[in-house]
Amino acid sequence: MVSKVERERAALEAAEKELAERKKKLAELEQEEAEKQLARLVRKVGQDRAIQLLELAVKVKPKAAIDALTKLG
Repeated sequence: MVSKVERERAALEAAEKELAERKKKLAELEQEEAEKQLARLVRKVGQDRAIQLLELAVKVKPKAAIDALTKLG
């Protein structure tokens, strides 16, 4: 016979396992979405320009590049 405490413990462990799996799935979905967005944007500006933009952003530090481009847009 399983006690009430043991049942509750088992239920809690199952819920924690499910939560961990859902967090992992969410991280995978977020990664996929970021990859799709990056691919869409690269298609819009072209691969060569995308590379050039990223190289320039790295040279001037990404935050500074984002701030400057945001002011222009």
